[in-house]
Parts: sequence; C-alpha cells; structure tokens
Amino acid sequence: MYTTRPKSIQIDYSFYLDLISYAFMHGDPDDPCFRRIDSAFHRKLEAMERHEFYSLYKSGATKEIRDKAREDYLEAIGLRAAYHWSAAHDVNVMRDLDAML
Repeated sequence: MYTTRPKSIQIDYSFYLDLISYAFMHGDPDDPCFRRIDSAFHRKLEAMERHEFYSLYKSGATKEIRDKAREDYLEAIGLRAAYHWSAAHDVNVMRDLDAML
C-alpha cells in the first residue's frame, strides 16, 4: 500500500483512549511488542498533557488559571521549581545593580 510508512498519523482522541484500554486489557506485559506499545502510549499521553498545560497557560480565562497552568507545564517538562520565575517577572527590564547592593 505504501512505498514508505508514514511517520505519524492523526486519530480521534476517543479512539486513542480505546486503543489504550484494549492494549491493557488484552496485552501480555512480558511481550516486547506490548512494552514498546506501552512506552509509546505513555510518551504520547505525557505530550498531550504538556500541550494541554501550555495551551491553558497561553489562553486561560483568568490570571490564576494561566499561572497555575504555567507552573504545571514547567513541572511537566522537568524544569525544577528553583528555576521558575514569577509570571510577573519581566526579563526585559534592566535592573540597577548598584541600587541593589
């Protein structure tokens, strides 16, 4: 059918969840193919979660929702909390270092 396989396809979200359910109900955890499928499902679910957090961070209805989504997104991508800065922090503002000393 294909001379080369497509690298990715798009499927309906509910169908994707049905595939996950089916794989876990009927899969053999000792099968290497099942382990690859399981790993791929987990990577995809994590990517979908990160995308949801990022979208909410950019388009949330209130500032509180956007700030919470931003923190969730930074945590989901693995950025340690010590490296998070306040959403109100403006990196473009020059600070007077002499005044801070």
